[in-house]
Amino acid sequence: MKILITGGGIVGSFLANVLSDKNEVTLVEKDPEKIHALIERTHAVRIINEDGCEPWVLEFAGVKESDIVLGVTGDDEDNLVISYLSKFEYEVPRIIARVNNPKNRWLYQKDFGVDIEVSASDIIATIVEEETTLGEVITVMKLKSGDIGLVEITVPEDSRAVNQTLSDLELPGETLVVTIVRNDAMRIPTADTVLIKGDRVLAMTSLKNKEALENILGHSTGGSR
Repeated sequence: MKILITGGGIVGSFLANVLSDKNEVTLVEKDPEKIHALIERTHAVRIINEDGCEPWVLEFAGVKESDIVLGVTGDDEDNLVISYLSKFEYEVPRIIARVNNPKNRWLYQKDFGVDIEVSASDIIATIVEEETTLGEVITVMKLKSGDIGLVEITVPEDSRAVNQTLSDLELPGETLVVTIVRNDAMRIPTADTVLIKGDRVLAMTSLKNKEALENILGHSTGGSR
């Protein structure tokens, strides 16, 4: 499968790494300061340092041959432009777009070329409403090879992750910590965030890495509840 990703931030680079194992992935990022880090973080991925909103860039990146286009930049307007061009100008079969500002979600419709919109705030709200428990998985993106899921793990008292920063933990390579719920408040994690007992960690990961992630954040014996 040929996949074109526009946006090389945390989400875009994460998806590129997850999907490049079994797919032909091209990643477009316009910020030259991010390119060096992308080359180091992503493997077997074609990287293009241009603006994905430009039709000639999309053509150069292979949009006409792509099976899926992912618009995951940090700008909703850019994601919608990319979605519209990919669907109506180049007839890409499947368009998946990231919603950055929940107030703009109403724009992410088929009229703008979006087949699937992904909103982190909606996913988290669903978890809170349904009171998702340890071990349950919400599938964020379902592809022919390798699903990407949002996993919730509660850090127990005897976890080796307690009092460790996220940067100190050897998380699986295809894992992105989205948020941490502590005392009913959501925290946006950074590399310096220290985990404590009772933290509910919400992470995007390829489902093949779910057990490994549970072993790192769960009980010190290596098991999961």
